[in-house]
Amino acid sequence: MANNLEKILENTEQNKQELKFYLEHILSGDASDEEIKMTLIQLNKHGIEYHLLSALVDVMNSLVEDIDFNTHNFVDTCGTGGSGLQIFNCSTISSFVVASCGGKVVKHGNKSITSKSGSADFLVRVGVNIENSFENSISAFNQFGITFLFAPKFHTQLKYVAQQRKELGVKTVFNVVGPLVNPGNPDYQIIGTSDSTINLDIAKVLKNKNLKKALIVSSKDGIDELSVTSSSDVYELKNGEINSYEINPLDYGLSIYDLSEIQVNSLEEAHLFGLEVLNGKRGAGHDMVALNAGAALYASDCVETIAEGIELASRELHSGRPLLLLNKYAKFTSEL
Repeated sequence: MANNLEKILENTEQNKQELKFYLEHILSGDASDEEIKMTLIQLNKHGIEYHLLSALVDVMNSLVEDIDFNTHNFVDTCGTGGSGLQIFNCSTISSFVVASCGGKVVKHGNKSITSKSGSADFLVRVGVNIENSFENSISAFNQFGITFLFAPKFHTQLKYVAQQRKELGVKTVFNVVGPLVNPGNPDYQIIGTSDSTINLDIAKVLKNKNLKKALIVSSKDGIDELSVTSSSDVYELKNGEINSYEINPLDYGLSIYDLSEIQVNSLEEAHLFGLEVLNGKRGAGHDMVALNAGAALYASDCVETIAEGIELASRELHSGRPLLLLNKYAKFTSEL
């Protein structure tokens, strides 16, 4: 099979059906651990590109059971991870700020593969039950305007590659495809990646999924978020058109910080850092959450500009309402 994959990858556009068949085999439970490991290595060697992403999205969408919220008017803030820089859970915290501002959020996520704390790890730490049923996930969304979809629960086939991904300990195509296969099928997304060279291909995949609006972002120092340690590259999908630009925190009245000011060394540190931000502590964490939540509000058409979104998110952080929302959400899910 490995030799077959090598030939398939020589022309992924022409060989898309064969590639999809191969990926279906890897996710079927019939492939050996060694076969899966070698596949991940070969795919990493090939590199992430549009036709590979498109094929894997098609395969995973064909295997997932969609969840119906009776609307697609919500945003997902799920990023790819894989930076290796051990940044706090910015997108997770930002999602509760967005919801507290009145935006609707269906966040898709997983436990950590390459970092100290993934979105699911953080939420479990604050008391959220991430194993909610479809019905309870919908109930939480209807009551709070936000819900979390734990990727392995909805994409059960991921269990067949999980151990090999963990053993490799590096970003793979499955990191990148995760944000592209939210089972709620959002109309809006902001996706952070640690490699800006793949962002145009991600934007093209989202365009084919007919999203209304999306931002695909990477900081210039390799963070899979909009950063306050450097400027960031952005691809924006809007009305079927893709444009690119840069975002500099200084242009929005924010500061430039040292990388160490947003890093954490353990799950416990990630938990405490997030709670400090939600409690209104000023500094790098606050500014980074305000920036990313503001961009998510813009990406979901809740505000007209990113600047307006940042201002709204900053005010909301200082109100204490996002932390209250997180606590209410955690209590609701834990009692179900």
